[in-house]
Amino acid sequence: MKKVLISLLAVAVLVGGLYFASNSEPPKPVITIENKTVKVAQGSYCWNGLINAQCVDKISPPDLIKHHEIKTVVVSPGAELKIKFNRKPLENTLNASIWFSNNEVENAPLNENVLSVPKEKGVYIYSISAYWEKGSSSYVFIIEVK
Repeated sequence: MKKVLISLLAVAVLVGGLYFASNSEPPKPVITIENKTVKVAQGSYCWNGLINAQCVDKISPPDLIKHHEIKTVVVSPGAELKIKFNRKPLENTLNASIWFSNNEVENAPLNENVLSVPKEKGVYIYSISAYWEKGSSSYVFIIEVK
């Protein structure tokens, strides 16, 4: 009987720990384009975890790319970039922006979770953001259209 109680307690602690770990920070996106996975850096976020809530402001997307030494992913003009999260954002909250080399920012149209990259050659820094019941987060990545 004692062994059963100890086993049940151990399972409860393990499940609770996994739940806490999976809900203590915003979900990370998996971004793919032309069978390549794009490395992403987390930007600013606000998140209500199980025990605490926090807001973290980060540096600008171009500076985040430099700081995390994110390598450019080369893609074809007009290729489709797919954005997936392990926890789906609230409906109609996923947004994307393009940061051009002169730090000009413009909205990037999304169709569901798919983004068509520009047809013009060049290097593009993207910022995406989304909202969940527990908060919001932004992410940045870089591509080169060749």
